[in-house]
Amino acid sequence: MKKIFYTITVLFLTTLTSEITYAKESDKICGGGGLSVWTKDGEFKTVREPVCISKSEYEAKLQSKDYLCNYYPEYIWKESEREFGKKQYAYTEESLKKIASLKEEGISLCKAGKRKEGEEKFIEAIRIISFTPPAKE
Repeated sequence: MKKIFYTITVLFLTTLTSEITYAKESDKICGGGGLSVWTKDGEFKTVREPVCISKSEYEAKLQSKDYLCNYYPEYIWKESEREFGKKQYAYTEESLKKIASLKEEGISLCKAGKRKEGEEKFIEAIRIISFTPPAKE
């Protein structure tokens, strides 16, 4: 009878401990950046851990005044400068130059403290991206 009692107690404590760990982990928000691959030996290996921040850090970033000045250039890069993005849309050289120019103008304006004007430049670049037809395969 004691063995059953001890077994149940150990199972209960193990479950409680795992729930506490899970609750602590759920306070973190993990974004992209993690990378895992299968090796030739058949082993699943983590090459790069995902980036995790606390919920309060995440909220602070979203509420910061320069959030869009940091977010838009990264989005523009992903959609128009990165090779994968270039393959997704039928960009012309002219449109790519215009997007890059608008992005650089936006960055300069944001650094000069003119956030609204910088965000407008980014939005103009994003409009060009949004209205560019998809690439034909």
